[in-house]
Amino acid sequence: MVYSVEQDTFIVMPYSRKRRVGVTACKQGYLAKYLDLHIQETSLEVHIKDAINGFVRSGSVNKGKSPGRPSVSEEVVDYLRRIERNSQTSLTRFPQQSRVPVAT
Repeated sequence: MVYSVEQDTFIVMPYSRKRRVGVTACKQGYLAKYLDLHIQETSLEVHIKDAINGFVRSGSVNKGKSPGRPSVSEEVVDYLRRIERNSQTSLTRFPQQSRVPVAT
């Protein structure tokens, strides 16, 4: 399950208010507030620990920057366009001819 910033904030608020409540108290409060979400308690406990550790380490509940897709050079794009224009190759054979790995 992907937790929202709002949910992570709710998890770390008791911790940040200097009350330093335990994981069990955080879990009970979370389950009481978000009744409609069906989540496994063990995965919630792991997430609570991770959220608190991340908050202690960085002072924020934000997940951080995602690496995103790798960049592709203009050379590779031009090369692939030339092959596409000059070829009658089927889509299944195109990656083999282009020598570019196919990623999902």
